[in-house]
Amino acid sequence: MNESEINYYVEPVEIEIYLKKAGKVRTIIKDLKIELIDVEPINENSRRIFSHFIDLGEPIDLMEVMNTFPESITTIYDSYYQHITLFETLSMHFKSGIGGSIDSWRLSLYFTELLMKYEPTIASSKHIGDFQTHNLNYLIRKLNSFDQKFSLEDATVAYLIKRRRLAYRDRRPDRVFEKLVELWEHNIKKEQF
Repeated sequence: MNESEINYYVEPVEIEIYLKKAGKVRTIIKDLKIELIDVEPINENSRRIFSHFIDLGEPIDLMEVMNTFPESITTIYDSYYQHITLFETLSMHFKSGIGGSIDSWRLSLYFTELLMKYEPTIASSKHIGDFQTHNLNYLIRKLNSFDQKFSLEDATVAYLIKRRRLAYRDRRPDRVFEKLVELWEHNIKKEQF
């Protein structure tokens, strides 16, 4: 995978085409390429946390945030005490991924998707910043760099589309992107029935 493709999540979109001469419907697959939009820290504290992990080239590990920035322990614990065992497991997968396990990066992605469902919290909205989205982007890029195939939940794909649209709201619409999004949304609705 080349360098520019690492910064995209690619969602396959089924498109049905009617072939008049043959009188058949044929299904083709097109790639919906969703650019990953980076997260901006929300305040000085958030900038320190993001910078620390970005400089290390690692995802933002909540357990390590508490070790490195002990002033954040109370806020983090108050926000995440119900899911702290999931964050501990995620931390172990991060460490295993850093140690070379591609499977651990994949599991980290799925844990991150799960934990994003419990956001926003006081810790993420006032103290750390949107570390979950940062980690989502990090993990997609990491798996892309290893040329790994993986799939995200529909809700996560919709979230990435929303972030991309928001980032590009002042630009001329990309008709190909918007058409593929429309087809993807249609397919999702069709699957629900």
